[in-house]
Amino acid sequence: MKHLFYSFFTFALIALANVSDASAQQVNAKIQEVYGDKTQEIAQNDPERIKLLNDLLDNRIKIIESPIVGEDKYTKLSNVPLLNKYNTNLKRDLTFDPANFNPLKYSMNFFTSEAQIYRVDNTDYLIVIQQQGSK
Repeated sequence: MKHLFYSFFTFALIALANVSDASAQQVNAKIQEVYGDKTQEIAQNDPERIKLLNDLLDNRIKIIESPIVGEDKYTKLSNVPLLNKYNTNLKRDLTFDPANFNPLKYSMNFFTSEAQIYRVDNTDYLIVIQQQGSK
């Protein structure tokens, strides 16, 4: 019976280690860019945070084209502070490339109860952040 318990315990530890490795490997490169050296620590200590950030990147942020008509009411990306708390080498994008844009670099309101919209300065691009729970 004791042998069975130790076997089960060993199996559980191996499974847990594999799950931890798998979740660490699933960290998006955009998260890595913003969190730098702290990424692994956050992935291990706060996997829910990584899950929320991945959901944000995969499902809740959309970049759409919408020409400026009249007075533009949206906050300009240049007015949003850079989120360089973890990676002090982080820099603003000099040009906007929708395919490679990393919204996590900016201190936008990602977790509010209503959609947030930002204008990329001098472009027809809007960054739309849908509220949590809507897809």
